[in-house]
Amino acid sequence: MPSQEASKKLPTPERFAALSRVGVALLSELNEERLLHLIAEAACEITGATFAAFTLRPVSETGQPLVPSEGSFFYLAAIVGVTKEQETFFRHMSLGGEGLLAPIFRHGVSVRVDDVHDHQDPNHHKQAKGQERITAQGLASAYAQGKLPASQLHSMGVPHGHPIMRSFLGAPLLDRDRQVRGGLLLGHALAGQFTAEDELLLTGLASQAAVALENGRLYRAAQIQAQELQVIFDSSADGITLVDSAGQIVRENRAAQRLHQQLQQEADGANTFEQLLFAPARLALQAQTEQQYSVSFQQDGETHDYLVTASPLRPPPDAGTLQLGKQAAPKNITGAVVAWHEVTEIRRLLSIQRKQAETEGRLAQLQLILDELPSSVYLVRGPDARLVLANRATTGIWGAQWRPGQPLQDFLEQQHIRIFAPDGNPLPFERMATMRAVQHGETVYHHQQVIRQPDGSNLPVLVNAVALDLHSLDITVPSGSLHTSDQPSWAALVVHQDVSALKEAEQLKDDFIGIAAHELRTPLAVLKGFAQTLIVQTARQQGPELADWQMEALMSIDQATIRLVELTDDLLDVSRLQAGRLTLHPTYFDLVSLTQRVLTRFQTTTAHHHLALQTDAEHLVAHADQVRMEQVLSNLLSNAIKYSPNGGPVQLRLTCDDANTILSIQDNGIGIPQEQQVYIFGRFARAENARMHGIKGTGLGLYLCRELVEQQGGRIWFESTEGKGTTFYLSLPSIVEDTEDEL
Repeated sequence: MPSQEASKKLPTPERFAALSRVGVALLSELNEERLLHLIAEAACEITGATFAAFTLRPVSETGQPLVPSEGSFFYLAAIVGVTKEQETFFRHMSLGGEGLLAPIFRHGVSVRVDDVHDHQDPNHHKQAKGQERITAQGLASAYAQGKLPASQLHSMGVPHGHPIMRSFLGAPLLDRDRQVRGGLLLGHALAGQFTAEDELLLTGLASQAAVALENGRLYRAAQIQAQELQVIFDSSADGITLVDSAGQIVRENRAAQRLHQQLQQEADGANTFEQLLFAPARLALQAQTEQQYSVSFQQDGETHDYLVTASPLRPPPDAGTLQLGKQAAPKNITGAVVAWHEVTEIRRLLSIQRKQAETEGRLAQLQLILDELPSSVYLVRGPDARLVLANRATTGIWGAQWRPGQPLQDFLEQQHIRIFAPDGNPLPFERMATMRAVQHGETVYHHQQVIRQPDGSNLPVLVNAVALDLHSLDITVPSGSLHTSDQPSWAALVVHQDVSALKEAEQLKDDFIGIAAHELRTPLAVLKGFAQTLIVQTARQQGPELADWQMEALMSIDQATIRLVELTDDLLDVSRLQAGRLTLHPTYFDLVSLTQRVLTRFQTTTAHHHLALQTDAEHLVAHADQVRMEQVLSNLLSNAIKYSPNGGPVQLRLTCDDANTILSIQDNGIGIPQEQQVYIFGRFARAENARMHGIKGTGLGLYLCRELVEQQGGRIWFESTEGKGTTFYLSLPSIVEDTEDEL
């Protein structure tokens, strides 16, 4: 328990010593709790108080009160002269501006009371607690205004457990704005222990404590700000370097250190660092103004662009120094800060944006041009044929809007569009000209197909698909694309031409050819019959004798008639094929026997060619229209002889495996030019070198051969080198052996 003896005042020298210790602590002690504890001990020592306590109001890091001064919002910061139990009691005690504390906490004035008991109303127990508090606050306000002596103040009493207190002395802690931040409170168990001198000393200590607390707060705030600045300094992506007035490096952040170390490894790193740091720093120190310019240099084979900003550093102006001008003297510049901001990526992005804008402008111009074309033109890319751009005619061709970025198959399925071959069979998706171009890099010309639009109408089109290397085009491929950079990537420029009018004209032509050929058969048959009759009768001497020139004329008429009959037969076959009216009559027959018979017949027509058949099989059974197959063999052998004007061997070979029977016919004639081979199976198609050699023909033979073979499940193709000859191959499905019994 604290002593109840009269306080013993320190002699004046010891008082000064105690105050000196407080002054030293105020300058050196940074720990707030220890500082307040030391001041409280000094206050007790100087005034002879039994106990001393510091109360503070909570404030933010910026010094702003977190709670108002009204009510019990002060907390105990330090206390001396009490037991541990009493200290615990004080820390849980409600601290506010009531009773004798009201002038201190509410009005910021000190209070000295000689005897607390004299300030208690003997009838206070009869008053309501609220009324008693209002009375005490009114007296405190009057006291603070100098209208009431301290002896008139009312005490609200001390709670049970509070140390015995008769004498009381308290002073407020005021900040620079004269706002109450807390209080320094002294107590003694005996009455009349504190003097006016003690009150002055306590007020001075409280003022010094307030200044120390404010300085401590400012110091902590400065530390936090310095830490924040250090974190910002080190974490900045820009390189930042501080140099002194002599241009020497003082500090570098991490980004600057990394670049500095990287440049030290470069052959020309010192010169680059001179451009980045020292030259800008010198300019800033000399010009005394902020300097900014661009620096570019090569590093690791790449060009790096930096925006360098150099600013001079000046000490903050001294409030007590007379400033004669707005601009500081050169000697006040203490150094410079140089910041490097890399703009390589920004400039690259700006360049990309500029190129993209230019590309979009060109695409817009291209779109205007494409929209004026009558044919459908569109560009697709990637193995799934995603649309890049298309003209207006494309919508008319498909009968639906194809949105950019949509794969072709998704578009067809979504719009219920189907694709058919010219023969009416569904065209496999992967065999479409567009897909052949984007998946295999194949350029496809004159591909015929029929588009069944969403409304059910059929549109015949001619498709040209040109394969383009995707890597050479400025087209962005999404990450979801099915190919990788290691695989070939293709785009395709596809043109669809509506050939409905051409098909109608072609149909009219076919109808005319069919009618003309049919009508020519009767007069040709009559002409041929009469010519052959005259020849036979003359040979039998059954009529008048004819002169030699007359006989030659009859023979010429007969040969010309035969050629005309063959031509009309071919024209009729073409007409039937186009109309789908050609009827085939498949039977089982011996292909070896048929080939030998045709070969023998053609051998009698030429003395300059040697026709030979090579086969290991005595019999090879085929299931096809024997008459039409003889027509195919006759056409191929006729061509082999006709297009070998210098004669020579014509070699026929028959081979067979489990799947196919293959007949090849090889000649050593003029061959077919490479650039014309793709068209050779077309109607009326003839090689240019055949015309140059004066070899006549209609261009229908190979067309009929292909149609007749393919309609019977076979296939026909060729290999040819111009000037060296041609080999045609004919393949038919093989027949199992037990079918020979049906022959």
